[in-house]
Amino acid sequence: MNSKKITLWCLLLGVTYTSQAQNIDEGLLFSQYEQGATARFKAMGNAQTALGGDLSSISGNPAGLGFFNNSDIGLTLDYFGDRNKATYFGSQTNANYDRIGLNQLGIVFNLPNMRARGSNLETGWLNFNVGIGYNKTNSFYSKLNYQGNNTESSVADMMSIEAYDANSVFGDFGLQSGLVDFAGSGANTTYYPMTVPDNTQRIFNQTRGSQSETNLSFGANYSNKLYLGASVGISTMDYRTNHAYQEDGYLIDAATLTNYRNQLGVGTEGSRFLDPTHPEYQNYNKYLNTDYQYDYENWTHTRGTGVNVKLGVIYRPTDIIRLGVSATTPTWYNMSSDFSDFFEVRNYQANSSTPVGDPLTYPEEPFTYDYNFRSPYRLNGGIAAVLSKGLISADIEFIDYASMKITTDDNALDMQYADDISAAYQGAINLKVGAEYMITPQFMIRGGYNHSGNPYKNLDYSAQTISGGLGYRIGNYYIDATYQNWRQKYDTFPYSLPADYEVSTPVANVTNTRNNVFLTFGAKF
Repeated sequence: MNSKKITLWCLLLGVTYTSQAQNIDEGLLFSQYEQGATARFKAMGNAQTALGGDLSSISGNPAGLGFFNNSDIGLTLDYFGDRNKATYFGSQTNANYDRIGLNQLGIVFNLPNMRARGSNLETGWLNFNVGIGYNKTNSFYSKLNYQGNNTESSVADMMSIEAYDANSVFGDFGLQSGLVDFAGSGANTTYYPMTVPDNTQRIFNQTRGSQSETNLSFGANYSNKLYLGASVGISTMDYRTNHAYQEDGYLIDAATLTNYRNQLGVGTEGSRFLDPTHPEYQNYNKYLNTDYQYDYENWTHTRGTGVNVKLGVIYRPTDIIRLGVSATTPTWYNMSSDFSDFFEVRNYQANSSTPVGDPLTYPEEPFTYDYNFRSPYRLNGGIAAVLSKGLISADIEFIDYASMKITTDDNALDMQYADDISAAYQGAINLKVGAEYMITPQFMIRGGYNHSGNPYKNLDYSAQTISGGLGYRIGNYYIDATYQNWRQKYDTFPYSLPADYEVSTPVANVTNTRNNVFLTFGAKF
């Protein structure tokens, strides 16, 4: 992979180009997965650390497997509805994505410990249960579009900053296309945009794919007081993105460029736009005072497989109270990303559709990028009260996003990743609460709330989930249905400008809402 492509790849990840994540970058996205759960526990805000006896324990706190007195099998289907509302320079845009799929599939085998006749059946190791399950932990299906009239900056401003880096693809394209010009030479070179800060910008983003985990879990029950568990999880992901950026505007005229170069103290001599003796004068002079259309598009396909381990404990000090803790190691992923991109600029006579010169195009150059990714570790603590007519459960979860790590075969790049992750991310605390009430022995209602902490050091971020559901039991069979509303607010931007630049980075305010429905069918045997 050549050095320009490495720079472009890092820019798209939002790491080397800016120390703050451009939107929710890939590393953070892959770390914000939800522990797998049935519709029952999703209805209760996924507050499951101190609970057990549910297929969710396979991928949550494996100590919960010790509560099973029967074998159990079940599957969960989901409807996924993603809604994005964006505001950019006063213009609002909406985009939707809907999908139906398999969310969870699991089975628990109850293996009671054989006891000698006449022994106390309520003391000692009562069972050693085994669970195997698949869970979708993240859905990447989403569309985000926004547009507006930017009277402050242009993509050429970003390109003029990038032009100081000889390895920058954006800087090189800006110079070649005439969107960026320069004055002086060597260390005294000044790069500046040729665009008028009055343009229409349109951004289209689409992501697809999912992240899932398959777990082999073990749980044991000691005297109906102490429950221990462990699991090994194999996580896989398939993540596809398509990003398109379009900008329509116009280039400055000769008088404006002359005045600016005079302010720089270099005049028109040596200018490829103004100096007839310059060897490239005929190529670039014709672009002055023309309209332009800039198009950029990229495609990525990221695949990864990783492994993690979970350990858990649940303790019952009384018949009512349950206390639980669990720890999840980082997931160590082997990752591979395919990447391709496309650049083009077309110029037209002012206020017309008559082309000026030939379009400048950077052809698509696909490449594959392999790296390793380590997700953050997780610590969970929970308390639950199990009553005769229902239960109440609460969890607190700590995720150290600053412990994420990306490694490649380039030591310098690895150090840059480490520095920027440390500067951008922090530990976050998530809070989960849920309740279940038994209306009749066959019919239950549930509700829950989940608040996600801010993983960023210097950006505002908030996300919350509100859920509710119903459960029905008949004999050894059960059906659970849940509605879940997930909402987050964040800022994103099409390109970034330095803090000391004369204008600020353009920002789009996004509200992302997901309306999900889960339906679980299960049977005990």
